[in-house]
Amino acid sequence: MKLNSLSDIFERRLLRIPDYQRGYAWKEHQVEDFWEDICQLDNDRIHYTGVITLEPVKSNLFQRWEKDLWLIEGVGFRPFYVVDGQQRLTTSMILLQAILESVDEGAELNYQSIASIRKHFIFFEADNKLQQSFIFGYERDNPSDEYMKTKIFCEHSGSNQFVETLYTRNLSFAKHYFKLVWVKYLQMRSP
Repeated sequence: MKLNSLSDIFERRLLRIPDYQRGYAWKEHQVEDFWEDICQLDNDRIHYTGVITLEPVKSNLFQRWEKDLWLIEGVGFRPFYVVDGQQRLTTSMILLQAILESVDEGAELNYQSIASIRKHFIFFEADNKLQQSFIFGYERDNPSDEYMKTKIFCEHSGSNQFVETLYTRNLSFAKHYFKLVWVKYLQMRSP
């Protein structure tokens, strides 16, 4: 088994949580534990999230992803289902979004622009601005899909209609929590 960074996991991949997986079930305790694990790391260490299992999506299934076909067939992204580790991966993405929202658009993190980080992990847009795809998310018919796009990633989506569920409330809690603790973390580190 090879250890991969988040950047490796997302390299030219579209990641979808399949309909048969439960939604985002982490509550306060798990989100706090995740944050505490990250805060306890020494600067020269990386956070081990555990096993994340990806399964290639068969052509007959991804052909239904009409809005993403341009990225798969035209740009060469490979579609995968997240079949294990989706709670941890979703939490990582929510934390990343909270961090990105806390910095100026022109800022850099780890020598990368905010725009390039968003393009790698969250939202890929063609140069002509006509085609757009979310890099990470749920399958389209899942109620958490629109919520993730509009409320978590703060992007306009096809309908901007979402249904509130237990899972969307958990997504909302995690984002709110990370926005708060990230600001406190920055305040503690500033002179």
